[in-house]
Amino acid sequence: MKKLVALFMALVMMLSIAAVAFAETPKITLIVWSFTDELRGMIDKYYVPSHPDVEIKYTLYPTDGSEYRNKLDTVIATAPTGDEAPDVFALEAAFVKYYVNSDTTVPLTELGFTDEDFANSIPAMVQIGTDSRNGMQKASAWQSTPGAMFYRASLAEKYLGVASPEEFQELVADWDTFMETAEEINEKSQGAVKMFNSIGDIWNAYQYNRAAGWVVDGKLNIDPVLYDYLDLAKQAEEDGLYNLGSAWSETWFLGMKSDTTLTYLLPTWGLHYVLKPNCGNYDAETDSIVEGAEGTYGDWRMVDGPIGYSWGGTWLGANAYKMAEADDAKKAAVKEFIRFFTLDEDFLYTYAKDSGDFVSNNNVVNKIVAEGGTPNPFLGGQDHYAAFSTAANLADGTIMTEYDDAINTLWSDNVTTPYIKGEKDLDTAIADFKAAVAAAFANIIVE
Repeated sequence: MKKLVALFMALVMMLSIAAVAFAETPKITLIVWSFTDELRGMIDKYYVPSHPDVEIKYTLYPTDGSEYRNKLDTVIATAPTGDEAPDVFALEAAFVKYYVNSDTTVPLTELGFTDEDFANSIPAMVQIGTDSRNGMQKASAWQSTPGAMFYRASLAEKYLGVASPEEFQELVADWDTFMETAEEINEKSQGAVKMFNSIGDIWNAYQYNRAAGWVVDGKLNIDPVLYDYLDLAKQAEEDGLYNLGSAWSETWFLGMKSDTTLTYLLPTWGLHYVLKPNCGNYDAETDSIVEGAEGTYGDWRMVDGPIGYSWGGTWLGANAYKMAEADDAKKAAVKEFIRFFTLDEDFLYTYAKDSGDFVSNNNVVNKIVAEGGTPNPFLGGQDHYAAFSTAANLADGTIMTEYDDAINTLWSDNVTTPYIKGEKDLDTAIADFKAAVAAAFANIIVE
């Protein structure tokens, strides 16, 4: 009997030691950097409850003044494998190609992902997250930000005689038809209503007509279609077809709540965070119309417009330098973090239903649409999720380069604005643009 008691006590002690050892097993720590607190909220609400074995050290650096990029570039240059360097970092559209087209980000295949894992992802988001140098995907997105054309239903019916989105789409099916419609509404409204508000709005969509991006094989590439864009912009300027606004200006916002502007070209976030809040009679607290107030709530509809395009997005990439030294457990945790937020269909469905955000997975999008989608009273009951689901697969992400943000500005400052305003002839404008690119980027061949 004493032997049995002794054996029992020994077993209890062994189990106790094992339990203590298990309890003291350290969690895997992931250092995550982002430029938006949106990701922190998603981590706290969705990731942490289902991943108790992982500790997240989250650091936010805002994009204002390029602080986020400066911090990321500094740590990669000085201590890429240090204790403070991120394992995973978020990337936005303005600079995602800069990092995926560099050695900073690890190919996702090295974390264990396969091409099949992304078979249901919206193509443009995969293309944008792919290294243009070698075709290897290095970042994955949880969002998709397809662009659409929003238009005022009452103005379209009054001046153009159309009563449905399907009829309106026929009037903006391509850029030539779009400009014909711009002339028509300008004439029929006697100049009171313009087709669009700013040249920049057109640029964001029109550039997706290009067959290739700004830099091809190390050389500056001015796609021939951009000369067509200049013709369109100059016609709009000379014929008074737009409201002389610029994005984020008072004139731009004014057109959203008054009868001065027929259309806006905006992406998913533009509907929820730009157009609706600035329509003049929207109550954000109740997400509904303000009865009796003047505004345009409920009078907007959406169509694909002349071309599929994308504007914005958030991707997740992993630090290639830390992954080169990481053990299998750390790599598995990094893979799971990226997989959960960008590929897990249960999470993406729940997140989409909770937030209204448009996610990057076609299976999830199609499921939501099949369930009845999201009828939107701001759009007169039109289902914006269904409409965006079509637009999402029209965009071509292969034309994006790491130089886009800077070269787009140089193009606008040196070509578009001075040319359409008659301050420069086209040859001079193009020459000045090439000189500006050469001065800004010594690594780009300018001919």
